[in-house]
Amino acid sequence: MRENFCFHCGTALTSQARGGRERPTCPECGQTVFGKFSVGAGGLLMQAGRALIVQRGENPGKGRWTLPGGYVEEDETPDEAVVREFQEEVGLTVRVTDLLSVRNSIREADQNAYYVFRVELAGPLEIAIDGHETVRAEFVTPAECDALGDVAPFTRWIIEHQAEGVGLHRVRDEARLVPLTGQRWALYAITG
Repeated sequence: MRENFCFHCGTALTSQARGGRERPTCPECGQTVFGKFSVGAGGLLMQAGRALIVQRGENPGKGRWTLPGGYVEEDETPDEAVVREFQEEVGLTVRVTDLLSVRNSIREADQNAYYVFRVELAGPLEIAIDGHETVRAEFVTPAECDALGDVAPFTRWIIEHQAEGVGLHRVRDEARLVPLTGQRWALYAITG
């Protein structure tokens, strides 16, 4: 998706060499469009060998089961976002303990980085969903994911690999994680 007008001053953009390639640039104020990026964050909460997942009630992904999480706001870090998302989606107070994985996906409209953190309870285990953004919440084992139907491949991958060792490595395992149609992706994950 190409920008047509400068987000700073409203002037029509032209193509100029900036940062090693041709980019939409404002001839008036010099603002350069380096691309569209989004950042998301999710959390893995384990209880008695089961992972908490939620069923989305709204798009994107309505009906799909995922880890609790969502987009990072401009004024927060990914770890702050996952704490906020747990409160919003399931009414739980959590704290981040580890970074488990970062998935990067080049999509049609933007490039998205998604951080997954291991979290632990910082309050009582009393799940409260709003019935709109989140319509169900369940603690599941990897084997129980199939019975739920549409579980996001990345969520399934995280649940299956949650007990692995430490160390951030680049993983390209298309047999284990199927990218959405037309997407390029890279996965950086905690592995043994």
